[in-house]
Amino acid sequence: MTRLTTRGIGGPRWRGVCSACSQDTRMLQAFRVAGIPIRVDASWLLVFGLISWSLASGYFPRVMPDASVGAAWLHGIVAAALLFASVLLHELSHALVAIEHGVPVAGIRLHVFGGVSEMVAEPPTPQAEALIAGVGPLTSFVIAAVCYGMGRLVAGNPWMVALTGYLAAVNFIIALFNLVPGFPLDGGRLLRAMLWSWSGHFGWATRWATRAGSTFALVLVALGVLRAVGGELVGGLWFVLIGLFLHQAARSSLALAQIREQLEPLRAEDVMTPVPSTTDGSQPLAEAAADGEQVSGDEALLSPGAADAVAPQASAWEAFLKLGVSRRGRVPVVDERSVVGVITQRDIQRVVGVERRRADVARRAA
Repeated sequence: MTRLTTRGIGGPRWRGVCSACSQDTRMLQAFRVAGIPIRVDASWLLVFGLISWSLASGYFPRVMPDASVGAAWLHGIVAAALLFASVLLHELSHALVAIEHGVPVAGIRLHVFGGVSEMVAEPPTPQAEALIAGVGPLTSFVIAAVCYGMGRLVAGNPWMVALTGYLAAVNFIIALFNLVPGFPLDGGRLLRAMLWSWSGHFGWATRWATRAGSTFALVLVALGVLRAVGGELVGGLWFVLIGLFLHQAARSSLALAQIREQLEPLRAEDVMTPVPSTTDGSQPLAEAAADGEQVSGDEALLSPGAADAVAPQASAWEAFLKLGVSRRGRVPVVDERSVVGVITQRDIQRVVGVERRRADVARRAA
């Protein structure tokens, strides 16, 4: 699953696709692959332990009744580790194809519900969206096929047959689940790519894809409740949690799409807080004052050539995306070699609030 990552307006982080997560103290950066940070959420450790336990106490004793308790636990831990390696390959395929199409990736995050590739921007075209979304399930199908083939080749080894059979089945299920046409699942992104290509309107396509995602999520919640009432408490609770997670992700994705629609027609100079010039030609980039209306002139100086700078004529949406990954919490607006303004989260809040009020007035007038 892929998610758009940017810091939230007014505190929380919008995650349409699964975040400036390097700032999340609950996560550990484990390693890098092809320059992409791989981060592990604290919740992953809990799930890893639960999966290892369920395999060691249920699956392996059932398919290998002669195995000792210690062997079953060893097999369970290995199988759980390979499962998460499969999830990582699924997400890595998303990330590599995204980078190939010019979409920056902040990292890959492993968490309680699996994993997510955290993209810093949306795909530029419906075709890019389809390729980025489709490669994940395709990777899982390939892993499932490879594991199934290996199981046939080592049919005389009960341990390998049990391991490859488990990985083949789970990866096949992961691929099918991700193909459900509900945003932000990969199938939902494929649906959005199709609607986007057909209509030419990104926002409209996102609205319908997220509605499908919310509907699917609520169905999962309902199924979970029925399972819990029927006596499958743990399985039912898991369905409910996954459904709520997907529902919240769909709502966040829709909110981001609405912000994009509001900001794309605006220019950076329409949003920025102006910065006064200094006599030596440099420009002070200050934190916004407590009231959010002025920028003080006694802060540290920042070069106009900063990588996160935008031109006054640039889209306010471009500034918003850069603000989401800026460690300073502000984006300089540079006209030629001079900094003429700064955009902070408070500036975006103010503009988005005004645009929402205008849209509400227009709807009521209609």
